[in-house]
Amino acid sequence: MSTTRKTANKAADAAKDATEEATASLNDGVERMTLGMSKMGSMGQENVEAFMASASTFAKGMERIAQENVEFFKSQVESSSDRMQSLSKARTPQEFFEAQSELLRSSMERQIDQTNKVSDMMISTARDAAQPLSKRYSAMIEAMQQR
Repeated sequence: MSTTRKTANKAADAAKDATEEATASLNDGVERMTLGMSKMGSMGQENVEAFMASASTFAKGMERIAQENVEFFKSQVESSSDRMQSLSKARTPQEFFEAQSELLRSSMERQIDQTNKVSDMMISTARDAAQPLSKRYSAMIEAMQQR
């Protein structure tokens, strides 16, 4: 019986060791999964924060652009009376057409300048709004490469 008892004790010890290893492995797996889920949760939160920052930057940029367009329109309306007076002062058809040509030229130049200004503002707004999202994208790529 002593051989049977020794064999039984060895089997019990082996089962105990296997159970301890399985428990340790399971605990390690649960810990790694919990850590991974925590990282995913914080990444998701950071992604939402980056999106909100991007949307806020975009909204502020569009507000500045709208304000710029309103100011441009106001200046156009204010200067239109001066332009009309220069047309009304023409004494000959030649003077009228020269004044009209000058008004058209200056109006086109102002419109082109305004379009360029607004385009630059749009590009700047898009670049600034994309920055937080670009940082989050880089962070996601980095996190994926670490695995």
